[in-house]
Amino acid sequence: MSARARAHSHRVVSGWGGKAVAEKLIERFGDRVQEGPFAGLKLTPAACAEQVGPYLLGTYESELDGAWGIVFRGSYTQIVDIGAKFGYYAVGLAARYPEASVVAFDTDWWARRAVTGMAAANGTRNVEVKGFCSPRWLGGHIQPASLIISDCEGYEAALFGPSVIPALRSATLVIETHDQMVPGVSENLRRVFGGTHLVRTFGHDGIRRGTTRALDFLTDGERQLAIQEVRSPQIWLLCLPMTGPNQSLRSIAKP
Repeated sequence: MSARARAHSHRVVSGWGGKAVAEKLIERFGDRVQEGPFAGLKLTPAACAEQVGPYLLGTYESELDGAWGIVFRGSYTQIVDIGAKFGYYAVGLAARYPEASVVAFDTDWWARRAVTGMAAANGTRNVEVKGFCSPRWLGGHIQPASLIISDCEGYEAALFGPSVIPALRSATLVIETHDQMVPGVSENLRRVFGGTHLVRTFGHDGIRRGTTRALDFLTDGERQLAIQEVRSPQIWLLCLPMTGPNQSLRSIAKP
């Protein structure tokens, strides 16, 4: 199902003229992320099958800028990316935390191959690629003071159930929620993590950062396509642990 959805997305982006825009952007700026939390990350040709403009320009999911500003103050020996796509976050975090072990999960064969290519292109040898992440895997393999990134299209409702919370007490989590797929999942996860974490919400205000790069070499339509993210409004939960080495992040996150 995930492979079919990705293939459909690629066809839509191509039909919009996304490939031509990507080529113009890369010709002008090169293949490295221009700004934002993951500036300098090298994008591979496989990544360009996606709507690559926001990634390359560094505006992708910029509603999370404040969350990354908090997360990057922590230290992590293990990073887990669930729903890694082509590896933007997994490889970007592997480069930032080269001593950490990074596990990138995706159920789509194309994504797993793309993550492997991204890791090789960026020289990050600390990335392991896997297919399906289950609650049982989380409960048995998460290390203390880990960082978990989740974007699994509604599966977060099952993945982060009460049975795995004890294993995640010292983990820092960034969870994209999908209430349009699983109504009430955001509130349920706030409740589940409420006893062990400080939970902050991002994305509810809809504020996104624009690019500082001049796009005057593109037509009006191409400029719109270059910055457009093919998604509905999103909500993320930043869960900061009350115990463990990263518990001090809570004081940074408080209003």
